[in-house]
Amino acid sequence: MKDKTMYKWVFIIASVLLLIGHSTVSAEKGHDTKPSVLLVHSLKNQEQMKEVRMLDALLGQFTDDITLITDDKLQEKEVSSYSHLVYYGGVPKQLSERMINVLKNYQGKIYAAGHNADQLKQRFSFLEWEGETLINGNVSSSRTDMSMTLPEERIVYDIRKDDKATVTAKSEGVPLVVHSGGNYYFSGETFSPPFGQIITESLAAYFEKENKSLVKYLRLEDVDPLSDPKQLQSQAEFLAEMNIPYMVSLIPVHTNETGETVHLSDSPELIDTLQYMQNHGGSMVLHGYEHQYRDTETGEGFEFWDVENDRPIYQPSSEDAKTKNDFGTDEAYRSYIEEAETFEKQYIEGVINKGIQELTDHKLYPLAFEAPHYAMSQQGYEVVSEHFSSYVGQLQLTDTTWEGQYAPPYESQPSFLHGMTVYPETLGYIEKGEQSSFERMKEEIGQRSTLTKSYLSAFYHPYLGLDGLKKVVQNLEAVDDSAWLNLKEQNNTVRAGDINITSGNGEIEVDNTKVASEHERSIFRKEILKYAAFPLGILIIVILYVARKGLNRNSRTESPHS
Repeated sequence: MKDKTMYKWVFIIASVLLLIGHSTVSAEKGHDTKPSVLLVHSLKNQEQMKEVRMLDALLGQFTDDITLITDDKLQEKEVSSYSHLVYYGGVPKQLSERMINVLKNYQGKIYAAGHNADQLKQRFSFLEWEGETLINGNVSSSRTDMSMTLPEERIVYDIRKDDKATVTAKSEGVPLVVHSGGNYYFSGETFSPPFGQIITESLAAYFEKENKSLVKYLRLEDVDPLSDPKQLQSQAEFLAEMNIPYMVSLIPVHTNETGETVHLSDSPELIDTLQYMQNHGGSMVLHGYEHQYRDTETGEGFEFWDVENDRPIYQPSSEDAKTKNDFGTDEAYRSYIEEAETFEKQYIEGVINKGIQELTDHKLYPLAFEAPHYAMSQQGYEVVSEHFSSYVGQLQLTDTTWEGQYAPPYESQPSFLHGMTVYPETLGYIEKGEQSSFERMKEEIGQRSTLTKSYLSAFYHPYLGLDGLKKVVQNLEAVDDSAWLNLKEQNNTVRAGDINITSGNGEIEVDNTKVASEHERSIFRKEILKYAAFPLGILIIVILYVARKGLNRNSRTESPHS
């Protein structure tokens, strides 16, 4: 009997320990599980999608599982499947009772921003709204030493909190981000810098991902077939000596204003230099194909945006752009836009395929894409995502204008990039003849390095010389507790026809089963001519010599003196 009792207690204790262990593992696993986010928004018009896409990019720093929905489409049965819910009120409006109840009954945490949060009293009972106010000063976060100056006056809500709530960001004493019980509220209605930085800080706490991470990258910009290989070689050797990984934004074809083109194949020395770079820390980034659309010099023009009309590329560069006024009915205009969007898709597809193929012909393997001047339509991103898993630079937020581009503080996977990861450029570049550019960049590095999650990323034009590059590197190297981004270490995939390029753990793998392109056949013909030129010349000389000897012999034979 005593033995049975002992066995019984051993079994109970073992079961309890097993349950505790299972609960601990489940909790740890749950903590590491990727958040699923439902982003609900109230907008007045499509132009306000700019703000939604900024918020999308900020959320994408923490998860790639983001679903966007308008407030009028919200259904309670859909909400329960998401781990986090974010609401953005882009315009003041009376929320439906149904939506208010859905948010009230939601079991997870809510992050609200902008207008209408005062109608969600069950969630934000710790706040009182006292109208709007103007702020124009420094923005600071209690979570870091960050202090950034607003570029202009901004309107925010004047809010008061109760004793249980905590202010995590403010501007000159005005609360900007307040939280209590896991629910957060941001009192502004725009996410433009520096608001994006302070929201990232609060999102790190909201998602419980508060590990410090500072990432640096350097991009050598606008390298094309006319770039100086010796200048590039010296910069590549310096970066290799410093053991710094970097990117090379590469344009396969240089076109001038008269339409004359120069390909990489016309500069064998440059190809050798680029291959050296790829083998010694450099990662290639496809920066368009010609970096121009109309009759402009490569590097100056826009390749994926009709900048003259500030709209997507809806027609060949030789044709005039049509507007709504050119059509008699709305239906005719809509029909034109459908055809124009088809043209744009085919145009971008063609350019990207040619770019990847031409670089691959020279054993140069692009791992990411960068649109010239960062200008690209929303459809453009979707097309690019079918070829690249990685995008470099800043993001265009709407199809209404290319201006006002945006870079989240950290790498991100917003829903509008269709699975691509953006590695943001945050520090700008050095302008020719502007020594103040170095100080401006140094100051920006100092501010951003105080953030919990931040990229310290810049680009540099190689024609500015080695000394300037050394200054940029020195400023970036001075940042403590930071790491250089090596694009080859990331899991990148690139596809074009039968070409498949992948990278990871510092290695690049290429599966290229394509039939030779016309460009590759052209290279082959050039190589044949190059190596055959000398023996062919000798053969021609011999033939001419023999022919001449034969003529002289015939001439002597037919002479009357013979």
